[in-house]
Amino acid sequence: MESLKTWTNDKEVGHLRYKIFGQGGNTFPNYKVLILCLGLLNAALFIAAIVLGVNCTKVKQGSSQDSHSAALQLISELEELRSNHSDVITAEQEAKSALDRAIKNYAQLKEQIEQQKIVNDGYQKQIEGLRAEKQSLQSNISSLEGSCGKCQSGWVPFNSSCYFFSYTESKTNNKNWEDSRADCIRRGSDLIVIDSQEEQKFVSGTIDNMRVGRDIWRHGFWIGLRDTESEGTWVWINNVTEVEERYWMDGEPNDWGHHGEDCGVAIYSNYNPWKTRFDDNCVRSEKKWICEKSFN
Repeated sequence: MESLKTWTNDKEVGHLRYKIFGQGGNTFPNYKVLILCLGLLNAALFIAAIVLGVNCTKVKQGSSQDSHSAALQLISELEELRSNHSDVITAEQEAKSALDRAIKNYAQLKEQIEQQKIVNDGYQKQIEGLRAEKQSLQSNISSLEGSCGKCQSGWVPFNSSCYFFSYTESKTNNKNWEDSRADCIRRGSDLIVIDSQEEQKFVSGTIDNMRVGRDIWRHGFWIGLRDTESEGTWVWINNVTEVEERYWMDGEPNDWGHHGEDCGVAIYSNYNPWKTRFDDNCVRSEKKWICEKSFN
């Protein structure tokens, strides 16, 4: 480029004109000199073109290499990002799967806990029942130990008395109230007089073990309670007036149809263990009976 500028200098142009046209301003050109100058100018232009081409090539090569390096670096970073993105997606999927498994395990564990709670509640109720049964057995054992040898065969001891349930002797033999009492007197006793909650529970539980059907009206036991002297005033055979009303079944005693239901009957109730009495006809109705006597 500096060579090209040198050739175009005004001074050189004037010198070239002198050589071409001659001294003194001869207007006829010297063709050989002109040709020579044109050749030199072409050579200079050619060299300049070569130099420019080489420089352009170097610039292009440098730019291409830089671009290629930058492209390679970008491609590498892109691949790394893609790899990281894939790893992140994989980790997310694994985490989601782990979360789903954890939720499922939690639901199963919660269900197992609920089931175990139900089982534990059942066990607790069984334990409470067993404790009550144990207490009852211990009470019966104490009663048996205290009454051992004092009650005849076929009689059941409880506290300070012996009890005879006609069911144990015959499951089919029934009598009216008067004949039932006569049988008890023949055995050296009388119809039962229930005068405590413990005795009420004992009688109810014993009758429950002797039931032969669901018809409570037919499978009751005569007890020593009646209102023959004054309707509605219930008196035990030991002349003690019964004032406790909670042992009567709902709607009882009712002297149904005014048919002379003047004698008390004991049953077992599934609905309420305390409501275990009703009144029935002393003569026309026949039932089992319970006798009571003190220890010999």
